[in-house]
Amino acid sequence: PTLRFVASPLAVPGYIVVPTAKNHGVVCLKPGGAGDITDDAKFAHWKRDNNTPDVPSPLLVDGLVYLCRENGNMMCLDAKTGEEHYTDQPTTRDRHRASPVYADGHIYTSARKGVVTVLKAGPKFEIVAQNDLGESISASPVISNGRIYIRTFDALYAIGK
Repeated sequence: PTLRFVASPLAVPGYIVVPTAKNHGVVCLKPGGAGDITDDAKFAHWKRDNNTPDVPSPLLVDGLVYLCRENGNMMCLDAKTGEEHYTDQPTTRDRHRASPVYADGHIYTSARKGVVTVLKAGPKFEIVAQNDLGESISASPVISNGRIYIRTFDALYAIGK
């Protein structure tokens, strides 16, 4: 048993994706419930009982939910049904604390030892690039105005054209 939640819930129109800690599941809810809706199927899109993230928060893009496990394995699920498009696909074998982010058709993940993996968004797992900054990373990247900002333990990088 655990008394902490690390991954944050995700709320977008039509979906609330709620992770729990220590591999204890993820539930995707329909907005509009009130009170205890734990067993009310009327408000559930789907539930996944295990093999879920501990620290990285979920990401939803174009009807797909992306979950990055602490070991770097990515999974992609249909937001409405929970159907797996892929699961346990490795980005890099390292601890992942940062949450995945999306920009311009790509998903960015950051590993603790400094490797940033770029995935093509979509139902097929495809690594587009991997870049090793050589510095420890725990913070999620931020993307704004054509730049990606990456905070390592020692620096803040702004990468862009």
